[in-house]
Amino acid sequence: MAVGLAWSPLCLGVIVLHKNLANSTWSNSIPLVIPPMIAKLFICLSLWYLCKAIKLERSYLDKFVLTHVLSLSIINAIWLFIILIYTKVLDVVLKTDTWVKLFMNSYPIFLGVGVSLYFIWALGYYLVLADETLRAREQEVLEQRLFASQAELNALKTTIHPHFLFNSLNMIGPLIGKSPERARVFVAQLAEFLLYSLKYGKKQQVTVRDEVDHISNYLAIETERLGERLKLDLSVDETLLSRPVMPLILLPLVENAVKHGIQQRLEGGLLSISIKPDHVDPAYLSVEIENPYENPPRSVKGEGLGLETLKKRMSAFYGSSARLNILKNDMIFKVELRLPQ
Repeated sequence: MAVGLAWSPLCLGVIVLHKNLANSTWSNSIPLVIPPMIAKLFICLSLWYLCKAIKLERSYLDKFVLTHVLSLSIINAIWLFIILIYTKVLDVVLKTDTWVKLFMNSYPIFLGVGVSLYFIWALGYYLVLADETLRAREQEVLEQRLFASQAELNALKTTIHPHFLFNSLNMIGPLIGKSPERARVFVAQLAEFLLYSLKYGKKQQVTVRDEVDHISNYLAIETERLGERLKLDLSVDETLLSRPVMPLILLPLVENAVKHGIQQRLEGGLLSISIKPDHVDPAYLSVEIENPYENPPRSVKGEGLGLETLKKRMSAFYGSSARLNILKNDMIFKVELRLPQ
């Protein structure tokens, strides 16, 4: 219906063109032009399949041009033949010899219209196909980025879990002997931590509450291991708890702060975590993680891997709108995240 309505002004234009150039009358131009133009509409619509089959490629440009020239010649010849048959039928039905003569006199007009419409519709179809190709490539790039992000996430999980599990499992035996109740809580927290990694690590997004609960389990386990050496200051704006974020975005930062910062110092230190609206644009979420570190730092296997992997995952998930900044002086290491809605 929409195509038919859009075609109507074009039909009117061809009628006016025919009337003026062929010195015809409205009563002759209208019945001579409208049925052939309706047939031409269906021919133009069918060009879509031809354009999809004949791809525009630079290496086959000669073949592309030759194919369309042949296609144009055949399609226009068929269309003009249809018009000729139509005018003969009119002459037979109306018992005149007017319509065939009128068509022959206006033959160049129909030829020009046929050629022009072919090129206009073909150009339009190739623009649509180019847009579809561009969108498909963008989708493919996005899927590749997400696939790479998931692969990096899996790699990150494998680097964290063996080391973390080894330390955690070694603690269960002594804990059972000292305090069975603490051991029970410890095992429950460890199970919740691992369950989150298995369950939520496969999701597209989670909430801030999910992430906070996850790092809380992690820190509770590490506190059991490090004791008073690990002090925690966790501040979360409750209005942000339902905000969606990328899964496993906080753990690499917290794990990095504990493993490469507080754990390396004999006296330990304070791990400060703040999650709040960004002070510049409240639509953004601001995460600040701060910890003391030993200077000069001791080299630890895997150092920097978590942060670099996180940067790549953030780029794949948020694009260029997310930020990860690292600030440090002689005493303090600080990571700042700025995440869009």
